Amino acid sequence: MRQAYIEVALAADMSEREAAEYLADLLDSWRDPSDGLAPLESAVRAEGPDSVADSALSASRALARFGSMVLSALKARPAVRGTHVRLAKDAYGATYRSYIEFLYDAAEILEDEDFLRSRS
Repeated sequence: MRQAYIEVALAADMSEREAAEYLADLLDSWRDPSDGLAPLESAVRAEGPDSVADSALSASRALARFGSMVLSALKARPAVRGTHVRLAKDAYGATYRSYIEFLYDAAEILEDEDFLRSRS
């Protein structure tokens, strides 16, 4: 998702013709990673402690919001693409924080600091 955001941000500085071609290719390869998270979230909710389940859900929701904003930027008209890219950049910060909170919660439950270092 982060890579898709970077690609869209790069396209915001291209000419309209270059960006159209570039973004069409990117859109063809678009795959939202939040689409496949439902079974994993269910497993965490069923088996994990509440604190980890809650932070996993928050991270998943943040990723879905970020993905939606990246997709909007990808599909935006050239005149407003820069605005969409800035909104996605702001959403990325919140998404990353949610992900880190989940990792801290999981590492605390696992009592394994190496887990946190290997994932961030």
